[in-house]
Amino acid sequence: MIETPAAPFAQAHAVAATADERPYYNISQAAALLGVSRVSIWRWIRDGELEVARLGHRTTRIRREDLEGILLRVSSGRTGAHRGRSKSQTMPSESPAPDWDELEACGHFVQFYERDTFLIDAVAEFIGKALRAGDAGIVVATPAHRVALDGHLQADGLDLAAARASGAYVSLDASEVLMTFMKAGTPEGMLFVKVIGELVARAGEGGRRVRIFGEMVALLAREGNHAATMALEELWNQLQETSSFSLFCAYPMDCLRGEALANLLGGICGEHARVIPTESYTALPTPDERLRAIAALQQKAESLEAEIAHRKEAEDRLRSALFSERAARHEAQSALHQRDEFLSIAAHELRTPVTSLSGHAQLALRKLTRQEQPDPELAVQALKIVGGQAGKLTRLMNQLFDASQIDAGKLAIAPERTDLVSLVEQTLTNTRLTTDRHAIDFDAPPPIQGFIDSLRLEQVLTNLLDNAIKYSPEGGGIEVALRSEGGIAELSVRDHGLGIPPDKRECIFDRFYQAHGSERRSGMGLGLYVSRQIVELHGGEIRAEFPPDGGTRFVVHLPLLASRKGDSTSSNVTADGSLAHLASRTARADSPNSSQAATA
Repeated sequence: MIETPAAPFAQAHAVAATADERPYYNISQAAALLGVSRVSIWRWIRDGELEVARLGHRTTRIRREDLEGILLRVSSGRTGAHRGRSKSQTMPSESPAPDWDELEACGHFVQFYERDTFLIDAVAEFIGKALRAGDAGIVVATPAHRVALDGHLQADGLDLAAARASGAYVSLDASEVLMTFMKAGTPEGMLFVKVIGELVARAGEGGRRVRIFGEMVALLAREGNHAATMALEELWNQLQETSSFSLFCAYPMDCLRGEALANLLGGICGEHARVIPTESYTALPTPDERLRAIAALQQKAESLEAEIAHRKEAEDRLRSALFSERAARHEAQSALHQRDEFLSIAAHELRTPVTSLSGHAQLALRKLTRQEQPDPELAVQALKIVGGQAGKLTRLMNQLFDASQIDAGKLAIAPERTDLVSLVEQTLTNTRLTTDRHAIDFDAPPPIQGFIDSLRLEQVLTNLLDNAIKYSPEGGGIEVALRSEGGIAELSVRDHGLGIPPDKRECIFDRFYQAHGSERRSGMGLGLYVSRQIVELHGGEIRAEFPPDGGTRFVVHLPLLASRKGDSTSSNVTADGSLAHLASRTARADSPNSSQAATA
């Protein structure tokens, strides 16, 4: 600490001896009495070396006996001893007091502050210096700050009534002035120039220099109207191009905290010629301590930036996890909905043949038991119906079995040399027996030999034919074509029925999906799903086409040589490449309706 010269204190003793016997002194009076700056007085109060009798927004009072006590400590060298200072550092040194002439010359400066008392003290010096010099001071502030400032200026011996009467001192409410030039939450340039420009012109009459303290920008910042804050700062700068005045702006730090306001703080600093930090920095007694404070602030800023980056990474991870969780939940809900829908359809589809089977069996039994001589024709008819319903039930069960085999990766095929033309003709013959409303045409080419699992391919073709019949409720033609080229067989089935809506075409090969499910058509939504798996196990592909004149055309491409898993005459190919027992295939082969595979 720098030792304070003794001369001012000798003078202070003399002043104290001759001064009036007032019991209290304000900050300015105490500073004048001791011959130090007001910053030093505030620092002693902050450090607990000087007590105050009253400290608030409006006034700060120091008892006469406390001033005398600090004079004695200064004289004896005990000031600051409790912090371990040497006797040569008896008096706390002063931080640099603001050079108001220099600040006035810069035109537009900003003070950030933490306590209102510090702000009022600074504004009182800024405006008081102008009034003492015969110049003008304009204050546009909050009501509380205006009252505190008036009391401070009057305590400093200024005659504010006379200053107001001469137009040298103008004190206005910041909110009321704002209302005169704000439109839709934004300051309007022409109105601002009219209101503030005329105010500055009147205050500067007679050649007076004008000093202005303004809090309108601080009010806008506190309200969160940051765009208007910056716009008003720019309007002040533009007005200085045509009017002569110095402007003191002030912002409380509590309305500028947080990372989100960093840009606002940077913008505010950029609009001012000088920036004065808060009292926690400016009141530091030595340049070394101020440099240490800067270093500490830099460390805190680095730490804060690292913490913010870490939190952003954590937020990104959390956001990603939440997105994944929502996607998984949506997928699970979709699967549950699909499962419930399937169970409803499956229950309906399985109940129909079981009910029919049971009903016809009971009806036939009653008729046969009532007749002494059973009617063979009646028995044959009943058995045909029972057999047909049993075959339908078997096909539905086989579909469910195939779906479970696909899920387990064990759906099997056993390719063998097959005449595809004969296989297609036999399947079409069996299908024609099930409908009298559809004409099924087949353009039969010469024999086509290939390594194909005949029962599985029959299942695929039956599924496609049943779909064509089901979705052509008014009847009509169904066209089946088979051809081969370059070792690839192309099998197609075309109908002229309902077709498939464009928004549902991408899902028709999905498990349990029914493009016309809302119309309660028969089927469990497994036919095309199983068919695609069978075709792909053969190394082929299946796709759907949608002709412009309506209906649907399914096209199957199959390689005619060995399957993609090697010589298929000696092993069974499954979805996961392993050998599998063909229980389902054998069951279909033994079924009385083996040519009738499950429908979609």
